Amino acid sequence: MRNGNEGTMELFEEIYGSYFQAIRRILLDAEAKPLTRKEMEEDILSVSSMDGVLTILPKLLEGAFRPLLNREEDGRFSCALKREQKGKNDSFLKPPLTKLQKSWLKALLPDPRFRLFFPDDALKELEEAFENVPALYEPSDFHYFDRYSDGDPYGDPSYREIFQTILKAMIGKCPLFTAYESRRGNPLTLEVLPCRFQYSLKDDKFRLLCVSLAHGRPKQFHVMNAARIRGCFLSKNPVPQGFDWDITRFQRQAEEPVQIRIRNERNALERCMLHFANYEKQTVYEPESDTWLCSICYDQADETELLIDLLSFGPVIRILGPETFLAEVRRRVQRQHELFYSCVE
Repeated sequence: MRNGNEGTMELFEEIYGSYFQAIRRILLDAEAKPLTRKEMEEDILSVSSMDGVLTILPKLLEGAFRPLLNREEDGRFSCALKREQKGKNDSFLKPPLTKLQKSWLKALLPDPRFRLFFPDDALKELEEAFENVPALYEPSDFHYFDRYSDGDPYGDPSYREIFQTILKAMIGKCPLFTAYESRRGNPLTLEVLPCRFQYSLKDDKFRLLCVSLAHGRPKQFHVMNAARIRGCFLSKNPVPQGFDWDITRFQRQAEEPVQIRIRNERNALERCMLHFANYEKQTVYEPESDTWLCSICYDQADETELLIDLLSFGPVIRILGPETFLAEVRRRVQRQHELFYSCVE
């Protein structure tokens, strides 16, 4: 887990390794019923290797970890930790946070987008828990030059209240009545099934992906800008029987995925995988050219944003197709070329 530099912090330290997971599994199983030595070996092998068996079992049965287990009269072993010791969340079986993780979480707390996903009491608990932890970075360390400045009003109490109501409906998988203002300013009242949020990095806006209902049946797929939802409340109507919350079949999926070739330089692969993490994709390494061939599936509504994002990577990627997508790339590049030289002249 460590790279040999003792002074270097690792985000995932030894406690997140296979040995910790093996002991955790044994304790969980031993709480349900006493285990034989053979069953404990199987638990270890399910997450580790025979080396783990040789290392962990002696410590559990005779060594430093012996207090974690009780030996029963029949020779089996049960979990020695009592319910009151574990607490209601069984936190003793969960890996503690490292200093680096705490610093990272402290850095996220000021982010207004992060705060949307937590109620006020949970945010207060987090702030108190990390009060004396230095933040890994500050918001002022970043300057965004490639996104629009009219993002969603994350600090607006009404926006936050609407966002929280939508989250509640998503978690509870229940319909939602929404009052929505269309792009042209027309008011719409819809009963929808909220499936998931989508965040646009370039627009700095959240969108709600949902399916509207008509007479209790799924009708149409919608993409709603969260900032244009003027009000919403939970519906008591039942969810249509057999409704698939995976809304892929409702989306206007492009007929062909975008094909790109990623060069092995300037950390291009990692940057692409991170930037396009919200897209379904397949990536294959081609050793002959030392490049990666990546296919990105996308919704037609996201085509313009995907095109702009791909162009932002410059020469480290090459867009191969489909031809309709390539034609739009050429048109946009040509337009940029014309604008550039018109400014020079």
